[in-house]
Amino acid sequence: MSKFKVVLLIILAVVLADFAFENADPAPVIKLFKFQLGELPSYLLTYISLVIGMVIGWIAHGLRIRRKRREAQAAQAAQAASAQQQQEPQAG
Repeated sequence: MSKFKVVLLIILAVVLADFAFENADPAPVIKLFKFQLGELPSYLLTYISLVIGMVIGWIAHGLRIRRKRREAQAAQAAQAASAQQQQEPQAG
């Protein structure tokens, strides 16, 4: 499996490098609120968009996992509390 991952990473690197070389021409000027932010090659804009999307997805995934953990802990605490309440009348 490790060799397979290495081959996939090499193929990905070749595809990304080819994309960068073929799209090296400058893109239109980037503007925000009528301010000129700069002029970047189109491949760099694509890579930046990809990274921003990955970060947003990573953060959303982390928040989802955290919410599920909290829900599982709350359900476990509620189950423990109900089990404890059921044992109290039996002891009395």
